[in-house]
Amino acid sequence: MTTLAKHSITKLADQLEKLAERAQTEFCDVSDFIWKAPNLIDHERELELSKLDAYFSNHPELRKRRWETESHKLDHKFPYLIAVGNLFSAVSLFESYLLLLAGELQPHVTIQLRDVKGLGVSRLFKFFRLVGIFPEQLPLHEQVQAAIKIRNCLTHASGMLAWSRENDDLRNIQSSGAYLSPEHRKMRRDQGGQFHEVFIGESALGDRLAIENLYCHVLCSYLHTYYSALCEAAKVLSGSPEIR
Repeated sequence: MTTLAKHSITKLADQLEKLAERAQTEFCDVSDFIWKAPNLIDHERELELSKLDAYFSNHPELRKRRWETESHKLDHKFPYLIAVGNLFSAVSLFESYLLLLAGELQPHVTIQLRDVKGLGVSRLFKFFRLVGIFPEQLPLHEQVQAAIKIRNCLTHASGMLAWSRENDDLRNIQSSGAYLSPEHRKMRRDQGGQFHEVFIGESALGDRLAIENLYCHVLCSYLHTYYSALCEAAKVLSGSPEIR
């Protein structure tokens, strides 16, 4: 191995280490936001209750109508929007860092991402496999895949299972708790609990997939842990003959 090659490998390993550290910081920030986001509802509930006394103290019927409208938003619409928005943000951040990882590897491998067929995460995972990194062998891969399917259903089908091409997979993911790690599933079963972070509700258009904000918080930890393992796998690869 030439001095230049050794320098290139060392530089790549350093870049991967810095990338993993950046990802850790960002995922920690997002996780903190996800955890605190429901506080908005608590704040708004107190505010709306104070408005009832200030604006409608002598108008009980108007007071009732106002609270029916506002409480519905606080109890149903806002939690949905917060949870779904947080899921989108967490998975989007993960996808961005997958792309950054691919970008770090590009100058050191013969295979180029532009030549790999596919879309989104599937294309990036295919690229990683082609250069010698195997995402499916890493812990939490099943949970990452589940999160992407859940995100896609909420994005493209508004959660309506009948509109999703992955209807059967999503139902199985929800019923089996496959969106949780094996350890978390075992803990839940041992405690006699239900898998409630992802659930299926009824709607006028049929069964609808939905999530709790707690799922987004747990998922953020999964995504960060998985990404760190992916970077470690890339660092191991940096010492192989395929890396130039």
